[in-house]
Amino acid sequence: MVGPRHAARGLGVTAAAVLGLTLAAAPSVAQGAAEGDAGAVTAITRPAASPHTVLTCSAKTAKPITFDPPLTQRAQQATFRGTISLINCTSPDNSHPRPRSGQLTFEGGGLATCTGVEKATGSGTITWKDANGVKLGTSTLRPNLNAIDSYNPGNAVLFGEITGGMLKGTRTSGRAIPTSDISKCATTGLTGVEGAGTMDFITVS
Repeated sequence: MVGPRHAARGLGVTAAAVLGLTLAAAPSVAQGAAEGDAGAVTAITRPAASPHTVLTCSAKTAKPITFDPPLTQRAQQATFRGTISLINCTSPDNSHPRPRSGQLTFEGGGLATCTGVEKATGSGTITWKDANGVKLGTSTLRPNLNAIDSYNPGNAVLFGEITGGMLKGTRTSGRAIPTSDISKCATTGLTGVEGAGTMDFITVS
């Protein structure tokens, strides 16, 4: 039997995965250099692209993220649904100063257990508002997991990308920590979870 502490650590991954249509990690930075021939004295180098955060928000579940069927220690295909509130959004480089809050709704699925998710699919929509609560537009979010088929329970990191609307082309990165009781994961199965964390929108330029 898996104890509550281990289940809690694993659920950090699963909660993030579902946010994961929302919560993800930035792409790796390419390190490029063109080498000269054997007789060359100096190699020609090019500066590497630098990822940076263009928008960061606090994130919390507006409604519990639900799992169907309930998650257990046995891997099974499951559907995830949920709504995430994004609040206190700021733009560190001032490139996107208007969005101050947003609401993400999503539906996805994957081969899931209490300690991880593989082959995640799905989509989500973020509706953005300014400081006065006026709607600014929407973003379409999709998982970007072509090369990733498993997760480290200690990392709780997921991969995603904005494919349309505001912030198109950015990657998403974040962590989610469960704030509700997840002990049923090790017994009767977990039907839902609430969580809180952060969400970043990252670009490479």
